[in-house]
Amino acid sequence: MNFLIALSENDKRILISLGILLILLFVIVGYIGLLVERIMKHQAKKAGKMMHDVVAAKVITNEKAFRKFGKKKNNRLFVKQSLIPMGILSLAFLIYIIYGAVTRNWLLKIFDYQKEGFGTILFLWDFANPDIYIEFFGMRIIGKWPPLLNTPHWESAAWASYIIVPCMFVGGIWYLVVVQAHIARTFRLRKLAKTVFNPTLDDVGPMSPLNSNMNNNGNNNNMNNPNPPNLNG
Repeated sequence: MNFLIALSENDKRILISLGILLILLFVIVGYIGLLVERIMKHQAKKAGKMMHDVVAAKVITNEKAFRKFGKKKNNRLFVKQSLIPMGILSLAFLIYIIYGAVTRNWLLKIFDYQKEGFGTILFLWDFANPDIYIEFFGMRIIGKWPPLLNTPHWESAAWASYIIVPCMFVGGIWYLVVVQAHIARTFRLRKLAKTVFNPTLDDVGPMSPLNSNMNNNGNNNNMNNPNPPNLNG
């Protein structure tokens, strides 16, 4: 308590700002984690549906064939899902080639904010300004909001960057999601290959088909033989 009283008003505002920033960071990371988990579960279910018909029809009857066919199907789906994001990334590369061929400038600064980069249409702040930093318990942190470095404005020389950067961002994120989906299906198929063709007693539960059949057989035997043998001798 004495520690808080000894802090200046500016230090207290900094502590509150840091607390809010950490909370926002945890929330963002949490939502990203939930999104990743949701994608993994969805793709795991898709892997099961992908293999259901061939297993139910007895086309595949062993673990080796299941793994081989599952890998083939999974890779085909990966290639199919990759076509659109790879097409978007290819468009970005094509625009770069066209821009370089027309302007003879092969050193395009796509993130520049002054003339030819995507940063020309963004709000940018000068976080490199040393005047905005202060010493706080031995740490150098931001003490005030940095001055505005750039306001959105259109530059004709940046037309290529206006296409390339969004294509790189959308195509890159999309491709990463496709890769994650492929990995999720791969792990699910490996697990299914072991559980479908290598059943163990651990899989037998109160509601399992094996246990139900055993119970039904026992009931039928009891009906046919009202005086079952005494197992205790």
